[in-house]
Amino acid sequence: MFMPATDFPFSLLLRLLFQVGKAFRSSRWLLLAIGTAAITHTAVAQTDTTGASQNTGKQEDLFSVGAGAQYGFIFAHSEDVQNTSGARPIGVEFILSWQSNDAPTWSLCNCFPRKGLLLNYYDFDVALLGKGATAAYFLEPTYRITDRAFFAFKGAAGLSYLTNPFDSTSNPTNQSYSTAINGYLLFGVGAWFRVSERWWLNPSVNYQHISNGGTKKPNKGINWPTAGVAISYQPQFRPYYTGTRTKEKFWKDYSPRWDIGLMGAARRGYDVEGQRIRSPLVGVFAQGAKQVGRVSALTLGAEVYRDGELRNLLSKESIDASPVKAGVMAGHEFILGKFLFSQRLGYYVFDQTPYYDQLFHRWGLLYRVNRHLGAGFSLLAHRQVAEYIDFRVTYSFQKRYE
Repeated sequence: MFMPATDFPFSLLLRLLFQVGKAFRSSRWLLLAIGTAAITHTAVAQTDTTGASQNTGKQEDLFSVGAGAQYGFIFAHSEDVQNTSGARPIGVEFILSWQSNDAPTWSLCNCFPRKGLLLNYYDFDVALLGKGATAAYFLEPTYRITDRAFFAFKGAAGLSYLTNPFDSTSNPTNQSYSTAINGYLLFGVGAWFRVSERWWLNPSVNYQHISNGGTKKPNKGINWPTAGVAISYQPQFRPYYTGTRTKEKFWKDYSPRWDIGLMGAARRGYDVEGQRIRSPLVGVFAQGAKQVGRVSALTLGAEVYRDGELRNLLSKESIDASPVKAGVMAGHEFILGKFLFSQRLGYYVFDQTPYYDQLFHRWGLLYRVNRHLGAGFSLLAHRQVAEYIDFRVTYSFQKRYE
C-alpha cells in the first residue's frame, strides 16, 4: 500500500538541504526556493490512478520536481592545475523533469526517458576556483528493474557562471578557467527508488566538466566526479506501462543516413602585436550513420577546417605551417527523439601544427529540425583539454526515415 503524500516527512528533506546549506551561507535563497516549490506542488497535486499502464496511445509526460546534494573531488588532470588537487566540491541541485510513460515510447526504446532542467550551485572548496552556478538541459533514459526500482544514465549540457576567473593581477594561479561564463557537461549513472506514489529517491554518480571551449586562455577546465542523492516529488501518479517488450529489430531495414554540413566558430586570441581579436574557424564535414539499435547508431566521417587562431599562433612563433586541419572519425550516436548525442574518436590525416597529438575526440549534440535539416554544436578535445566548441548546420538524406 502506498503512503499518502501528506505522510512524507518534509522535515527529512529540509534537514538534508539545511546541512548542505551550511556550506553555502550565500545560497539560502536557493534552498528557500526549493522548499517553497516542493510545498506548493504538494498543496495543488491531483492524483490520477486510473490504471494507465495498459493504455496504448501517446500520453502526457509525468512532471516532477526534485532537490538534492552532491559531494566529490577535483580531478587535477594536468600539472598546471595541481593547485586544485585535494579539493572537495560540495553542491546543491534543483531538478525539473518530464518523464515519458506510454506505449509508443516504450516500443521505441524499451525505457521511460526523462528530460528537463538541472540547476546546481557548487563551492569548489579552493579559493582560486571560487563558486559556480549552472543551468543545463538533460536527457535521462530510465530502465525498469522492478516496479519500485529503476536504473538510469544521464547526459546534460548547459552554461555555468563561475565567480573567480583567471586574472593576471588578482587571481594569477587559476589555470582552470578564464571567463565567467563557461560550457558545462555532465555524464552520470543512477537509480530511482519509489517510496510512495509521489515520492522518489535518486542516488547517482556523476562526472562533471566545465570549460570555455578554448574561447579564452588559460582554459584547462574543471573536472570533478561526484556522488549524491536527490529526492523528487511527482504530483501525478500513473502506473508504468507494462506491455510486452518487443524484440522487433525494425532498424535493420533502414539504409544509412548521410550527413553533410558546415561548421564555424569565432575563436578568441591575440594577433602578432598582442592585441585581443576574434578569428574565424570555418570548415565542412561529412559522415555516414547506420542505426544498429533502437537508440544507437555507428558513424564514420571526415572533416576539414581552417582555424584563424592557429594561423595567429603560428605567425607569432614564426612557424611555417598551415592552419588547415583534416581528420577522419569513427563513433557512436544516441538517438533520443529529435536529438542526436554523438561521441567520436578522430585522427588527423593532415596537421602541420605542433600543438596537439594526432588523436582527438568530439562530443556533439544535434537537433533535427525536420527530415533533412539539423543544427547543433560539437566540442573538440585533445585528451583532457578542450580546444574549442563549434556550431554547425547539417543536411541529411536517407532512403528510409522515421
